[in-house]
Amino acid sequence: MFEKYFCRRPRGIRLCMLWPQRSSRCFTFCLSTLSSSFEKFATNFQCHLQQRQLPLIGQYVRFSQYTYTKNNNHKQQQFRTILTSTYRNNAKQTTMSEQVKYLETPDKSETDKKIYKTLLLSNGLHALIVSDPSPVPHDGFTSSDSSDGMGETEEAGDAESSNESSNESTSSSSGTGQSDSDSDSEVGDEKLAACAIMIDYGSFAEPRNYQGLAHFLEHMIFMGSEKYPEENIFDAHIKKCGGFTNALTDSEDTLFYFEVAEKHLDSSLDYFTALMKHPLMKQEAMQRERCSVDSEFQQIVQEDETRRDQLLASLATDGYPHGTFAWGNLKTLKDNVDDTVLHKLLHEIRRDHYAANRMYLCLQARLPIEELETLVLRHFGDIPSNDVSAPDLSKFNYRNAFRPEFHEHAFFVKPVENVCKVELTWVLPSVRKYYRSKPDQFLSFLLGYEGKGSLCAYLRRRLWALELVAGIDDNGFDLNSMYSLFNVCIYLTDEGFKHIDDVLAATFAYVKVIAHADPKDLRVIYEEQQGIEATGFRFQPQRPAMDNVQDLVINSKYFPPKDVLTGKELYYEYNEADLLELIGHLNEFKFNLMFTARSYENVVYDKREDWFGTEYASIPMPAKWQQLWQDSDSDSKPMPDLFLPEPNRFVAQDFTIFWHQNGRPEIPEAPKKLLQNDVCELWFRPDDKYELPEAFMTFYFISPLQRKSPKNDAMCALYEELVKFHVSEDLYPATSAGFSYTFSVGEKGLNLQVRGYNEKLHLLVEGIAQAMVTVESTLNEDILQTFVKDQRKSYFNTLIKPRQLNRDVRLCVVEHMRWLMIDKYKSLNEITLQDLQEFARQLPKELYVQGLVQGNYTKESAHNVMNTLLTRLGCKAIQDRSYVEDRTVQLPQGAHYIRCHALNEQDTNTVITNYYQIGPNTVRLECMLDLLMMFVEEPLFDQLRTKEQLGYHVGATVRMNYGIAGYSIVVNSQETNTTASHVDKRIEHFRNSMMQMIEEMAAEEYEHIKDSLIKLKMVADMALSSEVNRNWSEILNEEYMFDRRRQQIEVLRTLEKGEIVSFLLHNELDNLRKVSVQVIGHQPKTTAEDQAKTKTKKAIIESKEDTAEQHDDDEDEAEDEDGDVEMDMDDQVDEELFQMLANKLNVTFLPPDGEASTILDIAEFKSKLSLFPKPTISLDEKKRPALIEDALMNT
Repeated sequence: MFEKYFCRRPRGIRLCMLWPQRSSRCFTFCLSTLSSSFEKFATNFQCHLQQRQLPLIGQYVRFSQYTYTKNNNHKQQQFRTILTSTYRNNAKQTTMSEQVKYLETPDKSETDKKIYKTLLLSNGLHALIVSDPSPVPHDGFTSSDSSDGMGETEEAGDAESSNESSNESTSSSSGTGQSDSDSDSEVGDEKLAACAIMIDYGSFAEPRNYQGLAHFLEHMIFMGSEKYPEENIFDAHIKKCGGFTNALTDSEDTLFYFEVAEKHLDSSLDYFTALMKHPLMKQEAMQRERCSVDSEFQQIVQEDETRRDQLLASLATDGYPHGTFAWGNLKTLKDNVDDTVLHKLLHEIRRDHYAANRMYLCLQARLPIEELETLVLRHFGDIPSNDVSAPDLSKFNYRNAFRPEFHEHAFFVKPVENVCKVELTWVLPSVRKYYRSKPDQFLSFLLGYEGKGSLCAYLRRRLWALELVAGIDDNGFDLNSMYSLFNVCIYLTDEGFKHIDDVLAATFAYVKVIAHADPKDLRVIYEEQQGIEATGFRFQPQRPAMDNVQDLVINSKYFPPKDVLTGKELYYEYNEADLLELIGHLNEFKFNLMFTARSYENVVYDKREDWFGTEYASIPMPAKWQQLWQDSDSDSKPMPDLFLPEPNRFVAQDFTIFWHQNGRPEIPEAPKKLLQNDVCELWFRPDDKYELPEAFMTFYFISPLQRKSPKNDAMCALYEELVKFHVSEDLYPATSAGFSYTFSVGEKGLNLQVRGYNEKLHLLVEGIAQAMVTVESTLNEDILQTFVKDQRKSYFNTLIKPRQLNRDVRLCVVEHMRWLMIDKYKSLNEITLQDLQEFARQLPKELYVQGLVQGNYTKESAHNVMNTLLTRLGCKAIQDRSYVEDRTVQLPQGAHYIRCHALNEQDTNTVITNYYQIGPNTVRLECMLDLLMMFVEEPLFDQLRTKEQLGYHVGATVRMNYGIAGYSIVVNSQETNTTASHVDKRIEHFRNSMMQMIEEMAAEEYEHIKDSLIKLKMVADMALSSEVNRNWSEILNEEYMFDRRRQQIEVLRTLEKGEIVSFLLHNELDNLRKVSVQVIGHQPKTTAEDQAKTKTKKAIIESKEDTAEQHDDDEDEAEDEDGDVEMDMDDQVDEELFQMLANKLNVTFLPPDGEASTILDIAEFKSKLSLFPKPTISLDEKKRPALIEDALMNT
């Protein structure tokens, strides 16, 4: 997968290093979906679909060229021979001798207890090893366990992207840990080992006549090795050991990584390095993996940010490497390609560029540092090296990276989503060389600031924009060894689009505010940020090993060894020359100006980008905008509302650790209920583990209003956005000082979570509570229309994504009180100012507030926060509780189908989710389902994805809906590949084989996989955030089983294979309740020849994999054409566009496919069904107290 191309993250600097992955956008600090559930997802990807933040900022160095002299108590570096310690593996003892050079030890935080060592092996491989000194549990093995990778959420941002959460939870095989049946380890004892290796080769180096080859090579590497020839054997090994593995391709690098239980680390490294040394990459595997690459491309071809990147790439100067189509597809890797030549080329590139001297390694585990060093030498010391260097990009001048039209023309781009934005993009030199002073990040902070005096605040007050982000994205296209793209992106309202000249004038004026600022004033702001970053680094929480090694392996390439940990975290020094140099670049009228909107004045979208088909137009830069820039230099039209940030009142000063101050008392594991009445419940747990001056406060404001109608649900979403808008200017400084908050719509109310330094954390809660009661008085018609239009766009942009639409339909079928998103969309037209004012006035009056305060806090302070919150809200008890009771529909026995077309007629993606409802959950049932998912995960992936090539995304998931258990199997295919009916049949074919697969499983393998799951559930919470999210999930679900993992481990140890087989048999014969939700993609409007090719391809696939069950393609194609309202959006204004969307979905539920039981009306279908009883706390486990709170009160 391509790190650079998956869903662009908002650009911006990391405002505080205490909590990473932050942007300059105020409301993007989502910590988790605040639903009454938690999600753990079992899924398989060859490439990682959830984009991780992989900063590449830093100095570009080749460490082999460095010779350091350490002073004081450091000795001069020199080559020396290491005699490895005895290594226990399969009762063998191996003694090895390797030559290694020790590089400078990285500087680290005073709170970081890990031990680091940097090595340069004799074959040129750079290795950073990290030893976690946490005690290893005594389980009879040398090593311990790792990996939670299979616990990925179903889809990055599923709930967040729709601005709502679901009371559904999902879990998978990798619940939380893994263990041996004879282990005496306890919950929280285990940690995961992780390894990442980065190859100094990416898409910039691939041959232009084979675009996407670097990405294709990354896929092919997994197709077996000489030592372990079976395809995907490494992935299968990792999954059976409860681990996770993935890879991604960027512009200059390719990254492979995995995590696994420590006792399986040695064997996993053996499998892994076999791929690095001698991968098979057989010619017969190429066709399957080309299809996977193409399927991956089809999944993102409709993403606007990815399309934007490729459009910029098309403007690259001829001969520059960033002009490539790095994704690759069948056109670049198959059409007119000689497979023999391509196969030979793959091996040549792998041989030349996947060499040890081009590799960077990071390995982390709780093993002693000497043992980790032994593992590195043992497995990586004999990887072949050569004298082939990475392409020299220094010859490419950043000033000429793009053709003149890049900055001489204005570009107008037609989006897939309904979005309106303007972007200014400057081409800067590569900022890696400035990593010590970070002038680019400081300018990102200034331009992306949202507090008083900022450009964002200026535009928001006029309702011209609701969001602004600024800075350099850390993907390889925006930041590389040639250039950096500094981007200011303003998301415009309709009114802002009408005032585009004024928006540009304000933007130019703010650039001039910075350019003309006194350097002394800039230094004062810089030093405040410098202190904030230093504090954040000092109190940086631990991260999971897999996240850590991914970041550190990249840092190892771009920073000197001493700065590997601090290089992207600290503002080392103020450098006025560096800052003024970059300001000088921004102060030039030499930037790319791009407007993204469905229409603009008389502009005709007369051009089309080659690979994504993006429609756009370009015109010479209008003289009026050039004049606006010149006017911004004069004092004739000053903008007094624009000024630099003021001193930050949220900067924390008191870092007292209360647990230390109180004498380190023993504290129960579970939160304690401090109070409960008819208005609220408050849970509290002081921190005694992480010893950082941080805390979390999480609240769920449950209201009976939201579920009463789709209109109320939509108004709740508007209310949420208005509250955030109301506090954004005042609370933004907090987000740049080490705090964060999320305020989001839940199923039956609003979620608020704040986190940060405990000293001033209560100020955020008080500010948002105040806004909840005062926002009603700020409303007017202009605000209403602005936010209604924005919410329409949000609903639209969610619904045109097939996976989101599939999820929305599925949950509406399963949950008793849930409105389809399209119904909420329609209701927006009915909302008047009086309606919204009344809703905003009534919502705070009648609430039930669930609360959890956890971290470095005191019981008294927690009480005070809740009391202040209730006082400000002035809420009373809920009178009618029927709208806040969570109930699940009991699906009828048998299989039922609900089918609809994707709303974007250019989208070929088909998403099939087969959901199988079981019944009321117990710990034992949950464990059986977790274990079942672990058994089937790899076979499912291997069969449906690798062998049958049904789709790139294949996953199996345990689901909990209000205490009702079930599981689902999901396949994201393309309509150009096969039909939904065929995919459904293949899912059923696989599912019907699960019982036999488990029956035939050897006892040893069964115990191995079960023990792996136990170990996973023993994995320690790496940071306070993980523990908070677990506890909060129990509170939201009203189950309060804070020792859930311990109970699961006890159950798992008693689970026999026969019990699972009996469960599957009983469920199949007596309790099969299936609903298949199918969102069907569209055939592209192609030539008759292409259509014939598509039909032939589908026929081949289906005849190969389903010869016993012939499928009538013509019937499906006829269904694709029946009765749907065409969505020709090309020339429609917004109101017409949204109305067409509503009309289309009204007729989108399709008639039966053959004899299948088909749902045509969800409400009618549900009206005939019973509801499961309201869930109660399960008491079926022996050691469960009657009431958890009773047990807690006795501690």
